Amino acid sequence: MPTAPAWATTQCPAEFGPKHPSVNMLGWCVVAAGIALGVALLAFTIARSRRLRRPARAAVIALGMLSMLLVWVMGFALAFSLFFFAC
Repeated sequence: MPTAPAWATTQCPAEFGPKHPSVNMLGWCVVAAGIALGVALLAFTIARSRRLRRPARAAVIALGMLSMLLVWVMGFALAFSLFFFAC
């Protein structure tokens, strides 16, 4: 595709330039909040599963880890789509 580079450069209008550093800092705060929320979710899951038997507790903790990773990915996706990308 010889026109792909030309098409890629026309996607952002001319008024979209570098973003202000505070926008990037807010994006990193969203990433940090997602990480903290994911870790808190895992800690809550582990604390609430203490009364379960070993196989059930392992399954609940595995689901908690999967949920933590999902929250992390959502935080990164939100930060990249709203704060880090140019347009």
